[in-house]
Amino acid sequence: MSIRYQCNFINNPQCKGRCNREERQDVAESDLCNIVRSVNDGLPIRCVGEWAQQKIYLLTQYFGIFAQGMSNRWKGKINYIEVCSGPGRCVNRQGRSEFDGTALSVIKRPEFKHVNKALFFDINDTVITVLNQRIKALNVANAQAYLGDYKNPETICDVLKSELESNSLNLVIIDPTDCSVPFSFISCIKHVLPRMDLLINVAIGTDFNRNVKNTLNQPQQYKKTIDKYCSFLGDDYFYNRINKTCTDKELRTLFLSTYESSLRSLGFSFFQCVPVESYYNIMFASQSERGNDFWKKATKYDYVGQGSLF
Repeated sequence: MSIRYQCNFINNPQCKGRCNREERQDVAESDLCNIVRSVNDGLPIRCVGEWAQQKIYLLTQYFGIFAQGMSNRWKGKINYIEVCSGPGRCVNRQGRSEFDGTALSVIKRPEFKHVNKALFFDINDTVITVLNQRIKALNVANAQAYLGDYKNPETICDVLKSELESNSLNLVIIDPTDCSVPFSFISCIKHVLPRMDLLINVAIGTDFNRNVKNTLNQPQQYKKTIDKYCSFLGDDYFYNRINKTCTDKELRTLFLSTYESSLRSLGFSFFQCVPVESYYNIMFASQSERGNDFWKKATKYDYVGQGSLF
């Protein structure tokens, strides 16, 4: 069955393929490969697993339905914000093919015509420079990439304040590689942009799965990890409710439900979590029942056209 979305797939013969974690540490910085360049434009690309295509499909599918569905009511006041944007092009280390990341996929969708401004943030200078080059090549005037660190919320929230109107409608996508986004950052964005839907990558199958049992068995040694998870969730409620007898599934379920409770405190009312294989979950949060309906439509089929269970 053919893939239902187009990301400008191109085979990249420079990629050796199937690098293990140790090899990637040697040849990549911030997941930008130091060896392989894009066949498409000669610029740096980000090394990803094949499951990234599923994530990009899900995020851009919701964007399209959201932007189209709200275009009449919010004409000229719909914004798109992406944190941890990456450089715009990825290479699949399993299949040795490169393709557009979420940023370029969103800009190239026909529904992007409804967007007032699209702001992209990443912590890496090279990533921002490369993404801006790719945006410029698309001749898009209402998109810009900025340097920003979610661990220092002001670096991003100050840009949002200066560039966007507080009475706008916003879709915020946050795509980290681990559970290190402080809840204070989410709170900061919500304060600046009261009307927003949120999609965040929760690394429940990687970072959390690898470390949570260690935080229970060796709390002193893993105190920094405990602090990271408490910061992500917004409080220490999770660790007050768990113990060493909890199963892995119970720990994951409680972690996600605790995060949902924290988001409720900011005014979000509708939630869904969609797993991307066994690696992470995409959590959706909205204040609007209509947004919830959009999410159901976006997840009705997966990226190869199979009916969804969600």
